[in-house]
Amino acid sequence: MKRFLASLLLALPSFLQAGEEINILFLGNSFTQRHDLPDLVEKILEEGDPATNVNTSRVIYGGQNMFKHSTYYFSESFIEESTISPEEIAARIEKMKGFLKSDNPPDPEEWDAHWASVGLKGKVSFAGIHNHIRAAIKNHEDLLKNNPRTKWDYVVLQSWRDVSPDADQGYAKYATKLAKTAQKQGAEVILYMTSPETQNKETVSEPLAPEIADRDMAIALELVKRLQPKAVVPVPLAIKMIQMGGTDLAFRYVNDGHPNQNCAFLTANLFYAAFTGKNPEGLAFDTIVENKVKGGKDPDGGEPKVVFSGETKLFLQKKAFEAVREFQRLAKDG
Repeated sequence: MKRFLASLLLALPSFLQAGEEINILFLGNSFTQRHDLPDLVEKILEEGDPATNVNTSRVIYGGQNMFKHSTYYFSESFIEESTISPEEIAARIEKMKGFLKSDNPPDPEEWDAHWASVGLKGKVSFAGIHNHIRAAIKNHEDLLKNNPRTKWDYVVLQSWRDVSPDADQGYAKYATKLAKTAQKQGAEVILYMTSPETQNKETVSEPLAPEIADRDMAIALELVKRLQPKAVVPVPLAIKMIQMGGTDLAFRYVNDGHPNQNCAFLTANLFYAAFTGKNPEGLAFDTIVENKVKGGKDPDGGEPKVVFSGETKLFLQKKAFEAVREFQRLAKDG
């Protein structure tokens, strides 16, 4: 089951029970949508345990973060879909329609505080999110007409250029808000930490922006204490560990700031290791397909489909598991 709308293991046990069915909701932006990441997670988890049926769904708003998901798009409605009333959905639709009547957010102090916390105060226009609000209204109207009442087992909350060094601002603040909503619904939380500032587009001899990777992991560790999530998907840590010895593997496109196929393959394996506590080495999962193409080519003019094999496949699987284990060690020591 897939629906389309406009990931701490301290001891690293396996918590997928053989033969069960699990429902996973992803909240994010194009870093979740590209390469159909939820589908990749579904595929790799089901290979690891063929008796488990994994169902994924996603709420995606391009270029948007958890602040906007929470404050202006009411993405909590989809977390709550098994219990939310039609009246609550209708009320949120009316609030969003009200947002469209003004070029100022309903709470300017909150808007300014968020962007100040990530160094972008005064650089983001509220009017610029009106199209996303309209998309959120449409998604809510669809939910009002046909609510499948899915009870989520896991909710994935994606970071994206919104990690503030202040653990009470930015991603930490709004991921916490959405996580508490998920936990009230009986769902476990998965923190998917992306790495847009540290993905290299060419060969590097040392880590790219290691201070940013360290900041993001410090916030993730703080959220572990605060939320006790079931898993953290530590992409910044994995990429930093790979870059430490120098690497000619690129993790973003040259002509597009998004993760490339290498990064998508690494991320899917990170999800597997974080979800199951198992080493992905030996899994047959090997194929990534770019889903934003032009003239049949990926953003850099290459083939959209990449099949991983040999040393590259084994290396990325190994590094995914090592990064999850290292994050586990940091959490335990902290």
